[in-house]
This record gives sequence, C-alpha cells and structure tokens, in this order.
Amino acid sequence: MVEIRNWLKRDNLKGFLVALSTLVEYRFDSSDWDAVEAGLEPGGDDSSWFTYPLVGQAAFQVAISKHEEEGDIDVKVSADGAGAGPCLGEQVRAVWMVFNRFEIAADVDLLD
Repeated sequence: MVEIRNWLKRDNLKGFLVALSTLVEYRFDSSDWDAVEAGLEPGGDDSSWFTYPLVGQAAFQVAISKHEEEGDIDVKVSADGAGAGPCLGEQVRAVWMVFNRFEIAADVDLLD
C-alpha cells in the first residue's frame, strides 16, 4: 500500500490529477474534473475532505481537503497494492514535486 500526504498549490490540482491518472492509465476528463470541483464546494456534508477514485491498471484514492490556506490545500493519495508496480510511490512523489515547485496553468486542457 502506497500512501502519501502533503500540501499542493490549489491552482495545480487539475494538472496534478491528470498526471496521477496517467500513472495508473486512467483517462481523466472533463466529467472527472467537474465532479472534483463539485465535491470541493462548501455545502451539504460536514466532511472537511473530498475523496475521488482514479482507477486504471492500479487504483488511487485521492482525498482533497476542502479547506484552502493561502492558495494551498492538503492532499492524500493512497494506492492499493493490486496492480501497483514497485515504483508507484516514487512516481507519485516525483509528480508531487513537480506540481509543488512550478506554477502549472490552472486551465489545463482535458482531452475528451
């Protein structure tokens, strides 16, 4: 089981999820992004986290904090061992590093 928790620039979330999806060969599209945006809206439930699955060759469970602080959010990524290669954790860490160190365009185009 791979589990990583760290902060992420809120504006980089969309690109980060697209990159994570690529790691597990899941096609993240506009309907996925719409679901994430809706899940992060304040409202109905009292939960401070929104969870979204990315399921392809392996499965990620991505939990995103609904609370933003100075443009940053907390994100937890966990992958179950089934289908996950031995380097998956390191790949997630590398993606995380890129999306924390660089400003990625918030309007990442999704191919539908």
